[in-house]
Amino acid sequence: MTTPVSIATWTIGVALLVGTLPGPAQAEQLAARTRGSASPPPAFVSFCARNPAECRRSGAVTRQVVLTSERQRDLQEVNARVNSAISEISDREHHGREDVWSIPTDGQGDCEDFALLKRKQLIERGWPSSALLIAVVGTPAGEGHAVLMAATSEGDLVLDNKTSRLLPWTQTGYLFFTRMSQANPRAWEAIDGGSIAVTAATRRPNRP
Repeated sequence: MTTPVSIATWTIGVALLVGTLPGPAQAEQLAARTRGSASPPPAFVSFCARNPAECRRSGAVTRQVVLTSERQRDLQEVNARVNSAISEISDREHHGREDVWSIPTDGQGDCEDFALLKRKQLIERGWPSSALLIAVVGTPAGEGHAVLMAATSEGDLVLDNKTSRLLPWTQTGYLFFTRMSQANPRAWEAIDGGSIAVTAATRRPNRP
């Protein structure tokens, strides 16, 4: 995946606030642990200014959704459907500039656009917004990346445009830095994990 420069660079700044990698016991927990507020990605703030309805809380605030067979099917269907319907394209190619968050309407988008569309479709299926959290992560290849996390009774599951498999957050191989607050979609929180040494690799040169 070609990752927007500004997400990757912003991830480095976040890592300075988040701290060090979690210990083995913490890494095995089913639900990601947050520790305090964090600055939202600037492009997300712009997205909310353009699309306020997408950034309002929907449904009851809940720590997790019970993962019934129907709810699991929701996640699998939406993840697979959006991944197959949207063609990945960089923001530079798509919008003529870096780091634009948008809900795809023309069949094209990059990682955060996939996540926004999945979140929207799951809310339309009755999921509360408090259980659908966009997160900024670092990949093993050193790229900044965005995914959707679903907070469920079986742990935090990741919906990713890189795969149509649902994965527990601890099994993705990603470093998790920040995500939406469960209480307020416009607010973001730091996730335990990430390190300055590892995330320094997320910087990418500007493309022409």
